[in-house]
Amino acid sequence: MHRKAEALQGLRAGSGSGSGNLAREVDRGLAMLRTLAAASSRPLQRLPAGLTPRALSALASLRTPLSPSTLPPPATSSRWRALSVSAADLMQLPSDVGPFALNNISDNYGARAQAKRVGRGVGNGRGRKCTRGQKGQHQRAGNHGLLTEEGGQAKVTKRFPKRGFRRPNQPEYCYINLDTLQESVRSGRLAVPADRPLNVKDFVEAKLITHRMRHAGLALLGRCRGEPFETPVRIEAQEATHGAIAAVEAAGGSVETVYYSRLTLRALLKPEKFEKRLMPRPALPPPRTMRKYMSEEKRGYLRNLAPGDVVRPQEHPEHVDFSLRRPDERAPGWGHHTKSPRRLKKEALLRGDNEAA
Repeated sequence: MHRKAEALQGLRAGSGSGSGNLAREVDRGLAMLRTLAAASSRPLQRLPAGLTPRALSALASLRTPLSPSTLPPPATSSRWRALSVSAADLMQLPSDVGPFALNNISDNYGARAQAKRVGRGVGNGRGRKCTRGQKGQHQRAGNHGLLTEEGGQAKVTKRFPKRGFRRPNQPEYCYINLDTLQESVRSGRLAVPADRPLNVKDFVEAKLITHRMRHAGLALLGRCRGEPFETPVRIEAQEATHGAIAAVEAAGGSVETVYYSRLTLRALLKPEKFEKRLMPRPALPPPRTMRKYMSEEKRGYLRNLAPGDVVRPQEHPEHVDFSLRRPDERAPGWGHHTKSPRRLKKEALLRGDNEAA
């Protein structure tokens, strides 16, 4: 403290009268030093007005009575004035007001997220691009030419041969197991209609399966964990395993596999899309799957089909005739075009008119 006072005295003597502001600041600093030095040994009753808050806290920490005799001589009479607050009253003020003190108040943990420091090197995890992502083609989702553009060399799809068994046209189904079916029926999630069997639309509405355009319908699997399957239900599916069919029939139910084309399956799941147009008539399975739907083991819906029978008549519009016609029967509008000699000869053979032929 004495060194600081000596330095201020030298600065005061060298400043002269040319710099009034500097002289006043030096006088103020000297007065504060004298006050702090005298307050530790002599009592003081009044405080100077020029003391800063830091100086006041330093005086309060001394815990000594203050008196006017320890005041240093002021450099300028206008720089000092008496305060109405005494040092004794200042010492009686509480220094701690509990948990709501301003120096104790803080935000709750997690109220303020720590700022993200980017651009501090790749080791920080947020360097290089500073979490702003890539520019150009790579800021979009999708294939970026990793397998199609290789700078002129042969592609990966051409460099490596194809091996293994591949079924590109194999149908994909939505699968449901017997334990899930039994639990859904018992809980009331899946309502069992009394006048018709359960079909794929009931499972979709119960949100047991998610049917997409790539799916060919519902496949029933025979897994039943826990207790055995004991719920008698009638189910109409597009595929069913032998174990599932045996378990359902042992419980008193029945399974029937029915084919739907993509259009007819859409009409079944979303009939509101066909309100302003005709409902599509059912289509027969393609030849490669016809054997499955005519099989008794798979409980196909065409296993009892005879020539001339209507396929699923309950789904046909009333004005659509899908019955098998005889060879001599003509469809409406047949023969409106000009007939060739070959066609005329064929018609004559069908009529039995050998002379005309």
